Amino acid sequence: MLAGAALGAALPANVAQRATAPLAAVEREATLVELRANPGRYLGEDVCFVLQFKRAIEDWNPYLSRFGPRDWLALEAWPDELFTWEPEVFASPAPRLFVRRGGAPEELVKRAHTYQRFEARARVREAFLGEPWIEIVELVPQEGEVGEGTILHVERARDFAFEQHYDLALEQYERAKAAPLPMHALAALEKEILETREAEEEAELAQGKGRRH
Repeated sequence: MLAGAALGAALPANVAQRATAPLAAVEREATLVELRANPGRYLGEDVCFVLQFKRAIEDWNPYLSRFGPRDWLALEAWPDELFTWEPEVFASPAPRLFVRRGGAPEELVKRAHTYQRFEARARVREAFLGEPWIEIVELVPQEGEVGEGTILHVERARDFAFEQHYDLALEQYERAKAAPLPMHALAALEKEILETREAEEEAELAQGKGRRH
């Protein structure tokens, strides 16, 4: 394994690196962010991570990889540890995720809706074009999701807060929380709500001082 990782670090990004060993019984926990940041490091690793589904892709350029459209279905997904209400996150889903055609994971992918969360058991099969090419062998649906309504309300809340309309911002944050969110997303929203309330209190305090002078 170490030899494979060292080879991955030495080869240029346009040379495909491949791992062909069977899946191990125990997967290594790694986030999708970590996998994308260090694809060569995880080459050949059996991994487990949570993703947010974006879409299935029926056709793509496989280059010299094993992942041709005849035998595989591709999907794009966002890392679960990132929040799709951030524009830079939304614009950059992981593009090289694959399930073999004819299996249970393919059926799940075809039925999945955008923003649905899954735990994935997978292996980094290749590293090419600066991305890990990942075979997903099992998908397990997870509770909660950051859906389009939540994203919209967070965007509106931030706009109102920027304009110092804090009461309207807090109302939008409460609407964003109404969805069944995963715990880490709810915690992130609660942090923004606290910061907005603190900004509102500071603004009211400044206005009070201004009236006294």
